[in-house]
Amino acid sequence: MALSERNRKHLALLRDIGEVSAHCGTRTYIWAGLVRDVLCGAFLRDHGDVDGFTSNLWDLRHDLAALYRQKGYQVSFLEDLNFLRIDRDGVHAAFNRLDIAGETAMWRHIGDEGTVYFPKRWLVDTPHPFYDAHVFISGIEFEYAIKTQPHLLSPLWKGREKDAEAIAWLHERLAERRIDPDAILTQIWSYNPFWVKKGYPEYALPCTPGPWPRK
Repeated sequence: MALSERNRKHLALLRDIGEVSAHCGTRTYIWAGLVRDVLCGAFLRDHGDVDGFTSNLWDLRHDLAALYRQKGYQVSFLEDLNFLRIDRDGVHAAFNRLDIAGETAMWRHIGDEGTVYFPKRWLVDTPHPFYDAHVFISGIEFEYAIKTQPHLLSPLWKGREKDAEAIAWLHERLAERRIDPDAILTQIWSYNPFWVKKGYPEYALPCTPGPWPRK
């Protein structure tokens, strides 16, 4: 099937992300909607953007920005959120900072004001071939946890119809690999002081999977 114009632009974006990350000696892991497409080996729909987290983003931010600019991207960096965004030809990607400590991965989704903690082994260390690109992804355990427990990120997130479909698909993939969904949810948590400052006192405690806020 021929690629849509938007998907061709997103494929070029994925190639550039891989090349720039490799040049800087780091990895950018794609998460969210595109993970399913990558695992299926084809675009399943048009996507709004590309989401990722980049290892050692803070230390590499100037080098990454310079290389993306060389490739024709407009680049912006929000220092308080450790958030890098690139735009070109009507498509964009956004990257958060990823830190690794021992066997724990720390996704700084709100910079130092919000972090998701999960096992480093969930990250897929072998890039997936995707058309003529090679893409690192977050992994199905991570995707399942984030899709089913959105309060780990934000009290404002509302489930969407496409999220329910994605969760059903992830359940099937976990079953194929004999991975227990309940065991996944014992290995991820977050801490988000950002939301305390926004008037959500329940976020003064670490967020864990399950009903939220705690009673």
